[in-house]
Amino acid sequence: MKYSKYHAIVINRRNIKDADRFLTLYTLESGKIDVYAKSVRSLKSKRLASLDLFTHISCEVYEKNERKTLTQVELLHTHQASKTSLHNISRLFQIGELVDKLTADEDPHPAIYNLLLTALTHLHRFDTPEYLTRFKKKLLTELGFDPNPSDLDAYIASLLTKPLQASDIL
Repeated sequence: MKYSKYHAIVINRRNIKDADRFLTLYTLESGKIDVYAKSVRSLKSKRLASLDLFTHISCEVYEKNERKTLTQVELLHTHQASKTSLHNISRLFQIGELVDKLTADEDPHPAIYNLLLTALTHLHRFDTPEYLTRFKKKLLTELGFDPNPSDLDAYIASLLTKPLQASDIL
């Protein structure tokens, strides 16, 4: 059994059974990881609000038989100001899905973690389409791809095996 402590941002979640959930976290220390959160959806869970999408958390995880299980969570920031309009929520989902689909599992990349944290923190202040375009270009640059293709969205789609779902929201 191995215990680890992470600073992370919740970028995806999938419900399992009645009260459990698989979370995809982008961490400062290990990059993108999937963790199992047992009983997090129960009404008595104190961790439920801390594990909302796009929250910044500090957490402890133990690994046994190649399965990571979340044990403790401390909420650092909710980014609630960025979740006040449908337009901002749509952009949050696009940012989260881009990071989830374009990054490799357990590949530490502090620059991408900082880019994601900065984007979530300042999203509510910039209500322009250029903000998302700048994020996409910076993400591509950090990952080593061409940051200035002729058609940015088509280029990103060519890098993926499936089309992005979040771009269909609005």
